[in-house]
Amino acid sequence: MIVPIHILLCEADDDDALRIVARLLRDGVAATHERVEDAESVAAALRQRPPDIVFSDYRMPSLTAHDVLRLLHDTAPDIPFILVSGQVGDERAAALMRAGARDFVSKNRLSRLAPVVRRELHEAECRHQRRQAQAALRESEQRLRLYAENAPDIIFRLRLAPRTRVEHVSPAAAAILGYAPEDLSGDPRRLLGLVHPADRDRLERSWRSPRGEPLLLRWRGPDGATVWTEQRATGIRDDDGRLLAVEGVLRDVTAQVRAQRERERLERRLRQAERLESLGRLAGGLAHDVNNLLGVILGNAELALDALPEDAPGRAGVERIQQAAERGEALARRLLTSGDAHPPGAAGAGPAPETDLNAVVEETIDLLRPTLAGDVEVVTRLAEGLPAVGIDRTGLEHVLINVLVNALAAMPDGGRLTVETARGDGGARLTVSDTGHGMPAEVAERAFDPFFTTRERGTGLGLCTARGTVEGAGGRATLDSRPGSGTTVHIRLPAAEAR
Repeated sequence: MIVPIHILLCEADDDDALRIVARLLRDGVAATHERVEDAESVAAALRQRPPDIVFSDYRMPSLTAHDVLRLLHDTAPDIPFILVSGQVGDERAAALMRAGARDFVSKNRLSRLAPVVRRELHEAECRHQRRQAQAALRESEQRLRLYAENAPDIIFRLRLAPRTRVEHVSPAAAAILGYAPEDLSGDPRRLLGLVHPADRDRLERSWRSPRGEPLLLRWRGPDGATVWTEQRATGIRDDDGRLLAVEGVLRDVTAQVRAQRERERLERRLRQAERLESLGRLAGGLAHDVNNLLGVILGNAELALDALPEDAPGRAGVERIQQAAERGEALARRLLTSGDAHPPGAAGAGPAPETDLNAVVEETIDLLRPTLAGDVEVVTRLAEGLPAVGIDRTGLEHVLINVLVNALAAMPDGGRLTVETARGDGGARLTVSDTGHGMPAEVAERAFDPFFTTRERGTGLGLCTARGTVEGAGGRATLDSRPGSGTTVHIRLPAAEAR
């Protein structure tokens, strides 16, 4: 079924109007029409039933073609206007065409009218579709612009040809990286300058050959903090496959990365705790055997001392053997009782411990002195009047021996070992410094970790257990170190009455 078109016919002559409609019907154009003769009728017709096409004579008693064009332009500019008139001068016809008329058909050649109508209706439909597409494009662009301006991710576009240039960076860059989009646009070095040096090459390679896979990157964010982003980028190519630009998204995944690292850290600590628990059970068994051997050593040392005169040359050495064995026996007993519900000195297990820090330092250094190399200088600076500290003597000896042994191991070619005590922080401070090779920051951070060691031989448990003993007494152990500047261990212990 053919739907007839509707014509608005601006014509004062009834006969001419009938001839126009009849010619269209004869040429196969089904049409309805409405004839008007004045501006008021034109405006009402356009408002009440917009036509598909408008025909107009050049001049009528109350209306001109220019009047119709103005009304049509204000109401429905896409509707085609065709001048259908008698003789009109070329200059007048050209003026109407410039004003918006689509064509001119003489009343003496109405055979042209049907082809003109078909052409203009087709072009009007094309114009209408084009306007709709443009409106949809503008709406889409506005939605995209609103999304880009309010999206939590950084949206960027990098042009690669004819020269590399950052064309667009979304406002989210200010919140994530701390820089306004205009500060990062233009020269790509502005953006690359914020990327972690170890990640810049990977980022540039991803721009030169974008594949869409996620790329994890580190950036220097606001206040110098590290920001982690996940990039997803795609390439824009011409018809020959040449890469022209890269468009992508940078999503802030800092919270996820930190959460993952925290999970990994907790998993490591759990594994370390499990290993420590196993080693604790093993240490208990070994301590029992060691305790038996130390009992044999002590017994023989006592027999030797009974047999040696007071002025015998070897008596001092046997006394040191006896002292070392006694300390070893005390440590073995401590290992044997480490799994008890109330270890020595804990609440509910008898009186709280009171230990003379200076006395333990002097005796421990005297014990280790025979093992020191001749090129190691030991300096002690012990403050007078220190309060007794709330840690059992055996535990404190264990802590000091571990710290001193590590300090000596850091000075294989000799150096200076300084041990200082001082009052402070509601108790006493113990500081052990060496002039050894020192440690870089990433190694120093792990010095107290279980099983971490920089030596070829060792379990890495010395400083870990030492810190555990100090913290168990309510104290704190920290460490400062720099390559080439040695290491300093700070131990703070509470006063006995403060526990």
